[in-house]
Amino acid sequence: MPDVVIVGGGPVGLYLAALLLQEGVEVRVLEQRLQREPHSRAIGIHPPALAVLGGVGVASAMVDAGVQIRSGLAVSGGKAVGAMSFASVSERFPFVLSLPQFTTESLLEQRVNQLDGNALVRGARVTDVTDDGGRVTVAVEACQPGGTGSQITAGLMVAADGSRSLMRSLLGIQATCRTYPDHYVMGDFAADGEHLQEAVLYLEAAGIVESFPLPGGLRRWVVRLRRPARVPNAVDLARMVYLRTGIRLDPATNTMLSAFSPPV
Repeated sequence: MPDVVIVGGGPVGLYLAALLLQEGVEVRVLEQRLQREPHSRAIGIHPPALAVLGGVGVASAMVDAGVQIRSGLAVSGGKAVGAMSFASVSERFPFVLSLPQFTTESLLEQRVNQLDGNALVRGARVTDVTDDGGRVTVAVEACQPGGTGSQITAGLMVAADGSRSLMRSLLGIQATCRTYPDHYVMGDFAADGEHLQEAVLYLEAAGIVESFPLPGGLRRWVVRLRRPARVPNAVDLARMVYLRTGIRLDPATNTMLSAFSPPV
């Protein structure tokens, strides 16, 4: 019987697993995805997060793989109207690290596997949980065709299955949530050679656009909207960026598209 079962093998679940395994705690991480999501998704890792990730031995590899954003620039009408250096935010990590989430997860997974090759179980969907006050038992359904169900009992369960946590719902744990008034569409495109290590905020009359460098010669472009929107295609998003900033993106270089309204 493991000491702790972690439901969810994203960055949070994998980080916690590595932290516990380093302390000799037996852990099982149950992740329903058979493989990592290939898109960049979340990209910004701030100095406090890098510091704790250093505690499980992955920060150096992340810094090597990412882009160090050391400053931010505000632009309006094609002119710089403000700038900010991140040099004073941390002595060890004086930058915000831009790193695709799949790389973050990959490095954390490698560390977990180094500590215990059996800790991460993929293709395991947790469908129920019971807590008798002393032990927690989770019902697990196999995601692969032909797989069989099972139960795992542990002293403690940690729900790391995201903001729409099924575990929280199954346990009847209430969470107070609301939605930001802003909405966004975003995508990753080939960089044009400017602002290679800068975050840029475009303050334009037609609306705000944010842009961040990514590894591999890419940039993330984020367009703020007043109402929810469907995921755009690459041509439409490139047009939105051009109409607000005058910057032309090549839709053929797009590698990721998304739309979201962030909960808090």
